[in-house]
Amino acid sequence: MLSHIKSIFTDKEITIKGFQSLILKISGSLLGYILLWLVGNSFDDPTRVWGEYTLFLGVLNISSIFSRLGIDKLALKLVAAADKDLKTIRSVYFSSCKLILGISLIASTIIYSISSYIIYYLIPKSTMGIEIINMIVFILPLFSIICLNENTLRGLKMIKEFAFFQRTSKMLFSVLLFLLLFYGFNLLETIVVIYAYSLALLLIFILSTLRVYRVLHKNKEKIHFIKNREIFNQSLPMMVSSSVLLLMSWTDSLMIGALTEGDYKETAVGIYNAAVKVALSATLIMSAVNSIVAPKISESYNNNRIKEFKLTIINSTKLIFYTTLPILLIIFLFPGFILSLFGDQFAVPSAIAALLILTSSQAVNALSGSVGTILNMTGKQKVYGNILLVALAINIILNFILIDKNNYGLELGISGIEGAAVASATSLIFWNIYSVVYIYKKYNVVTSIKFKNNK
Repeated sequence: MLSHIKSIFTDKEITIKGFQSLILKISGSLLGYILLWLVGNSFDDPTRVWGEYTLFLGVLNISSIFSRLGIDKLALKLVAAADKDLKTIRSVYFSSCKLILGISLIASTIIYSISSYIIYYLIPKSTMGIEIINMIVFILPLFSIICLNENTLRGLKMIKEFAFFQRTSKMLFSVLLFLLLFYGFNLLETIVVIYAYSLALLLIFILSTLRVYRVLHKNKEKIHFIKNREIFNQSLPMMVSSSVLLLMSWTDSLMIGALTEGDYKETAVGIYNAAVKVALSATLIMSAVNSIVAPKISESYNNNRIKEFKLTIINSTKLIFYTTLPILLIIFLFPGFILSLFGDQFAVPSAIAALLILTSSQAVNALSGSVGTILNMTGKQKVYGNILLVALAINIILNFILIDKNNYGLELGISGIEGAAVASATSLIFWNIYSVVYIYKKYNVVTSIKFKNNK
């Protein structure tokens, strides 16, 4: 066992930079848990409040796919390729900004026009349904520009700014504004957490736009706008590949809201999302390590340094597994206690069962290694996209069957949030195992953890 742990640290770059990246991710996640804790200890019915907030985020994020159409991802690619040529970067940014703003305004108008249907299917019992939809309509254009700003900063290699605006700032400002509104201004309505997040986005929009402007303002030349057709030709394929993971992350919550019967919709969504947040704590180290190993995998593979390529995969998998293992064990041993930290209403038996199911799939995820990163960095992004599309289809189909009380006549003995957890876990396990097998057949390297020291 000790030999395995020692071998993890043979690659100092992965260890040191992975730790730095991990700190940034943990700070954002901890603030998210603090916000959940505040909600859990500030309302009489915190699960319903958190459920409404989760559905708000779900609709906002899914809507942003269509308000951005992959343009922000294209901006990342083009800004990075411009190699600090401010004239080109200004052209890319302002062309993208103009297009995203126009599309997002259209998307907001459509959401407003179908608001009655959204309320009916997702939050029919909410007394704040209209207000929630109005907040989405108002904030969607700003949220879309924030995504563009984040990717522009990332393309400029301003990684600290990118990490702050993408992760930490949203939860930091949401927590501070929630405390100000709830305890300072005595705004006790259940929608206050949505107000806090929306105001946080408004503040981030201002700050991120000013930060990008400070960089681009150094060049005073006239802006050359790129033709819309040229942008769409490149951005739409990117939208498909980049949106699958986002869709998967919100499918469960939205389908629970749509398919759960009676007054339990928002409560079920709130309980399930709390379980998801706890289970996802096991992915923090994996995402941190992936951000560091991605360029190393790409460089070693594309320069035909196959031994280094395989060693990088082996060391990163060990680091992911052995540092994730304690988190997994804590969740498996104390699921009810962990959920009860956010309020006793979150620690119901169905939530505990869902958490254990979701955590089991995260264990498989940790065992499998950085499969997505490997496929993306070795030119197999289309293969990876296809795997994710199949996983998304599995998730949707299983959610449709398993969330329903009687499983549409199949009577499988599982339903509600436990059914959603099984659907999510199944799709995640499929995607990991299929990827492991594909990579082994393609590159003759085992990405999953091997409990035998490699000589």
